Amino acid sequence: MSKTVLDPAFLRQQIVGVDSTFETPFGERLMVYCDYTASGRCLRFVESYLQSLQRIYANTHTEDDITGRSMSQLLHEAEDAIKQSVNAGPQGRIIACGTGATGAIDKLQQIIGVALAPATRKNIDEALDRLHVDADSESICELFRDIQPVVFIGPYEHHSNEISWRQSLATTIEVKLDATGNIDLSHLEELLNDPRYKNRKRIGSFSAASNVTGMRSDVRRIASLLHKYGAMACFDFAACAPYVDIDMNPKPRGEGDDPSIDAVFISPHKFLGGPGSSGVLVFNERIYDRELPPSVSAGGTVDYVGMTGQDFISDVEEREKAGTPGVLQTLKAGLVFQIKDSVGVDVINAREHELTDRAMKSWAANENIEVLGNPDPSSRVGIISFNIKDRNGKYLHHKFITALLNDLFGIQSRAGCSCAGPYGHRLLDIDEDLSERYRFAVQQGHCGLKPGWCRVGLHWVMDDAEANYIIDAVHFLAHQGSLFLNLYDFELGTGTWKHRYSTSELPRFSLDEALSADEGEPAILSLALRRQLYNHYLTEAKRIADRLKEEPATEYASLEGEFGDLQFFALRDDDQQQH
Repeated sequence: MSKTVLDPAFLRQQIVGVDSTFETPFGERLMVYCDYTASGRCLRFVESYLQSLQRIYANTHTEDDITGRSMSQLLHEAEDAIKQSVNAGPQGRIIACGTGATGAIDKLQQIIGVALAPATRKNIDEALDRLHVDADSESICELFRDIQPVVFIGPYEHHSNEISWRQSLATTIEVKLDATGNIDLSHLEELLNDPRYKNRKRIGSFSAASNVTGMRSDVRRIASLLHKYGAMACFDFAACAPYVDIDMNPKPRGEGDDPSIDAVFISPHKFLGGPGSSGVLVFNERIYDRELPPSVSAGGTVDYVGMTGQDFISDVEEREKAGTPGVLQTLKAGLVFQIKDSVGVDVINAREHELTDRAMKSWAANENIEVLGNPDPSSRVGIISFNIKDRNGKYLHHKFITALLNDLFGIQSRAGCSCAGPYGHRLLDIDEDLSERYRFAVQQGHCGLKPGWCRVGLHWVMDDAEANYIIDAVHFLAHQGSLFLNLYDFELGTGTWKHRYSTSELPRFSLDEALSADEGEPAILSLALRRQLYNHYLTEAKRIADRLKEEPATEYASLEGEFGDLQFFALRDDDQQQH
């Protein structure tokens, strides 16, 4: 393990595109990246290192020449770095899967035998129909309902750790929220004691933290509780892996205590330096059935293939590494874990807590800002989702907030439901009847009616000037945001808000663009200059708001019919025509 200690200030300077500018309808703005919950940012020294390795790049699966031997060794070292970082232990096994935690969850579902593709269901239905069996795949699943595996999921799961289980060959049971907004461990224990589930394979698959509110789960207690009743303990660390300690083998605290983790799902692309890396599944070999073929039988998984038969490799990691592995993607994943460990989780947690506490306290004092979830910053990672009301008590559309943060301040945030629809229903107090009405509107093509929030990520690499600027920008929108409705057109079909006179062009993809690409990086600005620019942008926003106050007051409008009943946001009078 590297003994290098990395400083957050150094890493900020290494971010590809740091202090770059872009054109908005209000002029040039510095890009301030707050979307770390969705994806990290590339680091120059990581990209340079990986580019240097491409001189000796080759496929693995060979030890016979220098290129194959070199890449095989580098790949194993990267995998070992990840296993060491998460304390996978001697039975820990790692598989690089797709591009994020979603691929890791799918791989685990294949390994434990609950994955069932929709086309496979259809083929089963057609086969049963041909055999004149009075049943289909759904009714067969129902027949086996009392014996099939049961999966316990949490109340704030990402869709990848919820609807994928719903579509699997397993019964999915959701654990409730407790009064503090955490996973209700008493309810989980009730479910584990439920006689309906006792003689079935039981799996717990919980988010280690919410990607909406940043709420942290008590991973250790959940794992101990699951193992107490003989259930598997799996955790989705996608939202918090870049910020928290992952320990798959913590020390027991007493006789009978087993706080170990059976599997973790990780998205290294969300780490600083991580974009372009592979997804990662790390699991304990005890959950793997070596008597079965690999989950994907292909090149690289076999010792020998004859005319009619084949012998599979016994090593779990090798037999699950079908085809050409994503070598560079896995090397990058290994590097970002080492970067995280070199900074230190204690340093990361302290800084994120400081920034989250500052923002939460500041925004709590503004009655127009509604922060979702438990307001205690000690129970969160640095993820904050919020909505804004105007002075008349009408909400600003979450996508409008995101558009204004971008256009006025250069701040990159994210609007929507963060792929956490069921949790969003609870946070926004949407009951089943209202949910079905929104669903119908979306099915009719009116996605702009779908409720949501604006989300920002306060990252430990941010300095005080950057964090304070973000806090001040949100305050500005809470006080003055509705004034800008006159400048924007709303598209009901998509929910997009676009400045009426926007002329900005997005980057284009083509070979010609690649051949003419500028390899230069923007100059890194001094702290003093950035502060000056942040203050200028805030002053400019206030100047525009003052000018808009002199114009006739915005006339609010309601959409027609049922859509008007579902409209939760302020809309200027002529916007209802923007279909």
